[in-house]
Amino acid sequence: MNSWNAEILNKVYTHNGLDYRANVRLTSGMTLIDLAARETSGGNRSLVVLVLAADQPMLEEPPAAPVKQITSGTSADSMVNTTMITSGTGVGGKNLVFTDQISPNGQSYTVRGQRVVDVTSGQDVSNAFSFAQNGDTVSAAWSGGQLPSRHDFQFSFDVVMSTPAKSVVSDVASVAWNTRPAVSTDRKEFPTWTFTPNKAWVKYDAEAKKWQTLTDPTGSNTVGADTLTVLDGSKVGSVVNTTIPAGLAQAPQKFEISDDYSKADYVWDPDMQDVHVYVADTSNDQTASVNDIASSGRDVTGQFDIRQTGSTITASMKSADLVGLKSLASARQYTLLIGGKANYANGKGTDQVRKDLHADESKDLAFCEVNGQKLTNAASAVVNNDVKKTNEPHICGWIPKTTKSVLSEASQGGSQDDVNGKSVFPGQKLEYTLDSEGRIPQLAEKIATVRLADSYDEYLKPDMQTIELMDLSSGRMVSKKDYTLTHDAGKHVFTIELKSEYVTAHFASGAAYRLQLRFEGTVSKDAPHAHQVDNQWQLTVNNELVNSNIVSNTPTTVTPDKGVSSTAGVNIDGKTLYYGDSVYYRISLDASDLSNTAYAIQRLGIIDDYDEEYLNLDESGIEVLDATGRDVTGKLNIQVKDGVVYAFFKTVDTEYLDTILKGDPQPSDLKAYAEKQLNPAVDPQIDQRVLGQKYTLVLPMKVAKVSEGKTIENTATQVTNERTDITNTVSNPVKPINPKKDVTVRVGGDSAMGKSIYKDHQFLYRLDSSKLDASRAYTSVKNWRIVDDYNEKYDQPTGQWAVYANTDIKDAQGSVVVAKGARIDGSGLDTGYFTFTDKDGKFTLEATDKFLSLASSSSSDLTWTAYVQMTRIAVSERVENTFVETMNDVKRESNLVWTKTPDQTPAIKLVKYDQASGLQAGDRNTPLDALQDTKNGTVIVFRIVNTGAVDLTHITLTDKTIAGTGEVTDLKYPDGFDNLILKPGAYVEVTGTLTNMTGVNHTNRGKTTGVPLIPCKTTDSHPFDPKNKDGNGEKSSDGVQPVRMCEDTPVSAEDDWNGVKLPEPVQTLAKTGSTVTLLASLALAAASVGVVFVWRKQRIHE
Repeated sequence: MNSWNAEILNKVYTHNGLDYRANVRLTSGMTLIDLAARETSGGNRSLVVLVLAADQPMLEEPPAAPVKQITSGTSADSMVNTTMITSGTGVGGKNLVFTDQISPNGQSYTVRGQRVVDVTSGQDVSNAFSFAQNGDTVSAAWSGGQLPSRHDFQFSFDVVMSTPAKSVVSDVASVAWNTRPAVSTDRKEFPTWTFTPNKAWVKYDAEAKKWQTLTDPTGSNTVGADTLTVLDGSKVGSVVNTTIPAGLAQAPQKFEISDDYSKADYVWDPDMQDVHVYVADTSNDQTASVNDIASSGRDVTGQFDIRQTGSTITASMKSADLVGLKSLASARQYTLLIGGKANYANGKGTDQVRKDLHADESKDLAFCEVNGQKLTNAASAVVNNDVKKTNEPHICGWIPKTTKSVLSEASQGGSQDDVNGKSVFPGQKLEYTLDSEGRIPQLAEKIATVRLADSYDEYLKPDMQTIELMDLSSGRMVSKKDYTLTHDAGKHVFTIELKSEYVTAHFASGAAYRLQLRFEGTVSKDAPHAHQVDNQWQLTVNNELVNSNIVSNTPTTVTPDKGVSSTAGVNIDGKTLYYGDSVYYRISLDASDLSNTAYAIQRLGIIDDYDEEYLNLDESGIEVLDATGRDVTGKLNIQVKDGVVYAFFKTVDTEYLDTILKGDPQPSDLKAYAEKQLNPAVDPQIDQRVLGQKYTLVLPMKVAKVSEGKTIENTATQVTNERTDITNTVSNPVKPINPKKDVTVRVGGDSAMGKSIYKDHQFLYRLDSSKLDASRAYTSVKNWRIVDDYNEKYDQPTGQWAVYANTDIKDAQGSVVVAKGARIDGSGLDTGYFTFTDKDGKFTLEATDKFLSLASSSSSDLTWTAYVQMTRIAVSERVENTFVETMNDVKRESNLVWTKTPDQTPAIKLVKYDQASGLQAGDRNTPLDALQDTKNGTVIVFRIVNTGAVDLTHITLTDKTIAGTGEVTDLKYPDGFDNLILKPGAYVEVTGTLTNMTGVNHTNRGKTTGVPLIPCKTTDSHPFDPKNKDGNGEKSSDGVQPVRMCEDTPVSAEDDWNGVKLPEPVQTLAKTGSTVTLLASLALAAASVGVVFVWRKQRIHE
């Protein structure tokens, strides 16, 4: 710059006709680089530099006065009003400052979007400016060096309102250029807007069928249904009113109307099908004041999204419809209408309200708050971010007094006092009263309907003739002309509905009323014993249902009980009884809960129908004991008739109204007395002093009969007035305990009943004792024996015997003394539990005191089996045997068993026949039967038949020719013949072939033998001891000797077979008998030969 000054200082230059002298040192200026930077700012530029021969200084020309513009229209919350200040740059400018002074009138706002645009070039030159805001002053200062000449700059920014008031925002701008004074613009201003929504509870016009919409501009909370009482179920609505002004600068981004009914939710529910938004023009753009908008306005619900979140309902204008709110020609009122109804305690009704507010049915309950919180409704409206809350009006509720009483009825002998909670019986009458009273509050709707409905118990029969309604305020009966009575017997309800004229006259807001309804009813005779008779009534006022308290007549708890015991008083229910056992039935008569009854007890007793076929009752031993055990039999009448015991308390003199009903004479027929329908006006009562405790009726019995599978059961019945209660059932099996007899050849072996016992063979008589049940009623056993009178002609005891336990025999502590299957006693054992004697054809097995003591203390089933060894000494078709068991002096005979001892005679038979002729025709025992034309090769069959009673073994066969020529050869035996055991009745066949028959006749004789197999005779002197064995047979592993077979003397049989061979034809001789002579000669010749053929097939029988 110094070189530059040295060059041009104090020199005169001429340009465009002007002379210039550079006589001032240049201290600043714009270099080409600076110029290039400025001119290319904001985009690409073409720069043309004119280089003068001499420098020419710039001229100063100030710009014209600045111009200010703002956005037209009203600003609501978050809306933008744009300020634009335009100023020229002049010529020779180096400094330029825009300033705007805002006057918000106490409202909140923000400034945003500050920028400067070179209008001339279209460039944004904001980067060459410094922006600042100091309070309500907004400025932009040039910091870009030399200003371009004669350009227009525009400084703009947005003023955004935040929850403004109903007011204006004004401002004035100024521009300072170089060092010259600032020049101001005109003052500008724009209106701002806010709103004050309001709300109200509204009534429903049932006749016009529309909501009575209105506004509450002052927020008084006293319009429409505000502060009024709404009955449960009544229609009541809510409205929220707000406004939108005319001429909004922009469309709102959000417009919502919300209703928050959370504090009133306890008593009110909205009907989401009846939610509407209405609109109407208004002159008041700040506070809604257009009433009846539902009629005069338009329904624009479709422009809104309706949503419910919890207890808040919100109507949000849709985006497409928000656009229409800009620059309205007139202000509008928008009203959100929510239809609904009172719904006490969130649908749980008046009963729940009483519980929640701790108020019973006897109180007239008016309430405007719950748990210290008023039943108010809040609301709000939102424009952009400006949320304005409404006033909060409340509503109230009312529940009139409704009480129910039950009284004893005079004709039943009652004193008409309160018997709620007392016991009643089938057939008894009750009197009911229904009371309602209260002062009717100021209601949101008038009372049009009043109904009184009584829900009586299904087992109560109301007397419709006794129904009467009284106005207690006047002390007069309500005429039947003033109400209608309907009865639904199926639903057990009758209803009185007051006529509209009566309701209008007596149930206006502010009026007091007192009503009482009474009637009588009878408890059904078929009412279940455990059924509680309840009664409740319901008052209906319009749609509000108010239940009374429930009166109850509880069923009397009558629980008679049945027990059965032994002579010692031990419970033996379910225990087994045997013939002759003593049984004591003990029946508990329950009068413990009969001292709190609505009416006196007239009849009380027990009926017991016992099993007279199996039990004998000792009538002289019947007794009745009170709760202390004292004998009070004399207080009852007792009869036994046809196997039924009747025991009833005696009747006593009884007061009824002004008469005395005599207790004597006592009923003579207790069966008829038990079934009789009692009349309180005629029949005397029992002594009421016997009530309040339990009694025991004792019936002594003995078992008179037993049978298999029979269980005697007993159930008693308690009769209380007309009511009957059945006891539990006790039962006892009555078992015959007959012993059982069998016969076998070894301990535990199969029964030989009806089978053969061979002569001289040993066998066992099995004697099973009776089985004593673990559950037997009487456990003591004083004697137990078995006596067997056997047949000495066929049976002979060997002296061997044993007794085995069929069950574990336990002592009183449950410890096993003798295990199941163990030998208790017997020959060679001598435990001292049993003795055995044999005398005069009878043997006796008897339990000792030691065993009886064990049996008496045993806690389990007990039975035993005895075996006595015998020898069969004679043959018989049938040998019978029984025994007699004696236990506790009662004799029981066993079943009969029998065996047989067959005659074991062996026999064998031989039949010979030629095969071609068959068995019958081919059996040719004599020459007269001889086979004609017998030839060599004839097959002869030997049939060997066992015709005896025992098996045969070692079968042999021989054959010899005893006449004529020829022999039988090539004998063919069946497979297994060598080891064959031929059973009685069976046969076997052997075949042979006739050969070498050269003569005219042949006779051969066959012979067969067989060795009989019979049971070996055995002797075992220790049949019950596996360690000892004797006799001639081996014992098996279980110590029982098996039956072995032995060979006896062989038996044999013979049979002949005959055949002849016809001679060749010869020359005819003189018919003098020569042919016959020849044949005879041949026969004699053959006979004289005497040839014998013998075959024997040797076998070994193992």
